[in-house]
Amino acid sequence: MLSMNLEQLRAAVSAGGVAGITLRAEGDSFFVEIATRSGQNALLARVRGPERRCFVNPRSGLGMLHDAGIVNVTVDLTHWDPLPKK
Repeated sequence: MLSMNLEQLRAAVSAGGVAGITLRAEGDSFFVEIATRSGQNALLARVRGPERRCFVNPRSGLGMLHDAGIVNVTVDLTHWDPLPKK
């Protein structure tokens, strides 16, 4: 899967290259999956490096996506586990 940083995501949104965005839960955090119009999916990466950008608070992720010009987001809680492991 490809990765894209926030500036690349903004450019793709402006160019109409984004088909959909999913804020996907994994454990107690969330990450952003980007469906592009070319059919390739990408993960939102950190500013420095290809590692995916994670959010413990989904509000932070949603706010960042809104600031990037994204107004429709799917939230997938299938693998969400908000309780800390003991």
